[in-house]
Amino acid sequence: MEQDVQKFKIKHPTVEDAKAVTDLVALCDIEEIGEPDITLSDVLDMWNSIQIQTDAWIVLSSTNEIIGYGFVEVTGTSRMDTCVFVHPEYKYQGIGTLLLKKVEERANILAKGKDGEQRLMNQIPFTNNAARNLVEERGYQFSRLYERMKIELEEQPNEAHLPEGITLRSFKPDHDEEPLFSIYDETFRDAWGYTKKDYSTWISQKKGEDYDPSLWFIVWKDTKPIGFLMSRLQEDGLFIDLLGVSREFRKHGIGKALLLHTFGIAFQRKQKAIILYVDTDSLTNANRLYQQVGMRPHSQTAVYMKELII
Repeated sequence: MEQDVQKFKIKHPTVEDAKAVTDLVALCDIEEIGEPDITLSDVLDMWNSIQIQTDAWIVLSSTNEIIGYGFVEVTGTSRMDTCVFVHPEYKYQGIGTLLLKKVEERANILAKGKDGEQRLMNQIPFTNNAARNLVEERGYQFSRLYERMKIELEEQPNEAHLPEGITLRSFKPDHDEEPLFSIYDETFRDAWGYTKKDYSTWISQKKGEDYDPSLWFIVWKDTKPIGFLMSRLQEDGLFIDLLGVSREFRKHGIGKALLLHTFGIAFQRKQKAIILYVDTDSLTNANRLYQQVGMRPHSQTAVYMKELII
């Protein structure tokens, strides 16, 4: 393995590498799930939230083709996330191991000085047995399964009725940022893997290249935010990034109303494909809600966890 790895060069990417990295990840997606699940904007948004000169790596072939990519991102006070990608034609040559070593070395540096346990989460296509075996050999433990769910809209959806006194409104830029963050922070405390986030960092990351405030919605009870949905347009359709409802107001049709309203906006914009990811063990049974509005599982991602040495 090590002898094979010596044929390749590993370095940190530059912004000029973003398109080639996108193409590599899309190629891996096609092999695993049959279609790309990434855009150039996704990569640029990610790179806007990490230091690529220290926290991302690319592997180059002898002809300077990008054949491997990995990164580590601090996503909370006690959590980091990583993904590693290897060109399908260059598998089993030690590239994945090389990238994982770089990721883990950097994650351990980032973890130093932090309070409490620090966890590194690694996301892998569920069907990629070789990658799963690799991370298990390196001490990761299986933690969660996420489903990629999708619907192709055939007609304009009907709006769902909300209980009396509850209203759904579009997000108002430069006005609703703090209420939006407060309802996100409240509702996602129930989610597995949640860690406290900094308001200014979180909102700046969400306002990336694909930011469209007309695709963000908040549900209000008088002046109190009780639910929200954040989505964005991608090349392959509309992606629902986050959806949450206050515990007190769950099972009142608010999540369904947010989804159907968003579906309607997407259909009007001639975006018929709607995509999202959901934890199959969601405490709120979110996957049932998505099935009720017609979404169906498309592929699965396994999340593996490793405790970092600090």
